[in-house]
Amino acid sequence: MDFENATPNTVKECEGFYVSHNSQDTAVYGCETTALVLGQMERFFILKGDHRRQYEARITLGLNACLDYFRTNSGDIHPYSEKLADASV
Repeated sequence: MDFENATPNTVKECEGFYVSHNSQDTAVYGCETTALVLGQMERFFILKGDHRRQYEARITLGLNACLDYFRTNSGDIHPYSEKLADASV
């Protein structure tokens, strides 16, 4: 499954969450970002850089697999991201 274009982002949806990549708003974020978004934009777990390929490998395994990837890449967590401890997931 390819990411769908949702300008300026590309998005890959799954039940209850989606992954959104943004390479356009670098003036806002300071770099390209990849966000794991829960619900209807209720929680945003943002990593610096392009993590689409890594999330794509996990998205069919479900939300917990994607959250595990986010946790293991804590060095790339963007300052605008919510922290997992702040979220009820």
